[in-house]
Amino acid sequence: MNNVVPLFQNASVPKKRRSNELYDVDTFSGAGAKLTWEEAVEIYIRAKRSETASDKTIKTEQESLSCYRRLLAEQNIEASVVDVTIEVLRKNFVLYMVENKQYALTTINNRIKAMKRFFSFLHEEGWIAENPAVHLKTRSGHRPSIPSFTEAQVLALLAQPDQSTFTGYRDYTMLALMLDTGLRIGEMVSLKLNQVDLKQCQLLRVIGKGRKPRDVPFSDDVRKVLMKYVKSRGELEEQNFFVTIDGTPLHPRTFQESLKEYGEKAGIQDVRVSPHTMRHTFAKFYIMNAGDPYSLQDILGHSSQDMVKKYVNLWRSEMKIQHEKASPMRNLNKKGQQRT
Repeated sequence: MNNVVPLFQNASVPKKRRSNELYDVDTFSGAGAKLTWEEAVEIYIRAKRSETASDKTIKTEQESLSCYRRLLAEQNIEASVVDVTIEVLRKNFVLYMVENKQYALTTINNRIKAMKRFFSFLHEEGWIAENPAVHLKTRSGHRPSIPSFTEAQVLALLAQPDQSTFTGYRDYTMLALMLDTGLRIGEMVSLKLNQVDLKQCQLLRVIGKGRKPRDVPFSDDVRKVLMKYVKSRGELEEQNFFVTIDGTPLHPRTFQESLKEYGEKAGIQDVRVSPHTMRHTFAKFYIMNAGDPYSLQDILGHSSQDMVKKYVNLWRSEMKIQHEKASPMRNLNKKGQQRT
């Protein structure tokens, strides 16, 4: 009988202890040394998709990353996530957009913010040892006022739909609701019957950009307009609140084209007649009529105060009138004169 010795049994292999010295892990670039630009973008976009259901947000991030890579390629520089310095970002990205491309200030700052988010993510996730964009700043400069309608222009627009017809009264209703709530056109045409609470004067669970549902209040004046529209709409199987004359869901483009036509009939030429201008106009009138910016943020569905702060530009030309009404000295003097 053969005595077969199992493998490794009684094997006298000398054991080698690892060095007890710990490598400088703080400066070791780890996986980032092997991560290509394409892989980094894929990882980042995948993470963003897990955070939001907004295709527009994802598309915006992808466009910014593609822009960065394209601008570097024009300068014969390969986009990379390692060995990137703040100097490269400032000289070959920001200044190149300013001096060679002459992009608008808003575009440049949006691109800068996107790259800051990208490199911050890679650093926080451990893909790169340092964040090269941590000290990258947005550019300052003159920001053009966000366009909005005057009171006279709004009244002219509201006078255009033919309220003796179903489509005309529907358009009038949409204009009134948009002016009273600041809804986006996509939010407006997506409303269902069960979202319009006429008793409580609220739009329920409105889904916006961040996919976070919010309740949006409207005035009693608009409630009366909505009640009349509901009667003219009639009983339909279709659950969309705003419908065509055939009872089918209304497409955003249909209303956009109608609004543009109303603007031409109203003689509005100095500002773009669009649903988004209506949204800006709501924000302006809301603040001008003593609404507070925090409730405005909730109504508009913004995740932060950043956009609300930008609305200060909406009433730049009206600021003197507003100051005249709210001037502390003027009001104190009025009270003093009343006492005497």
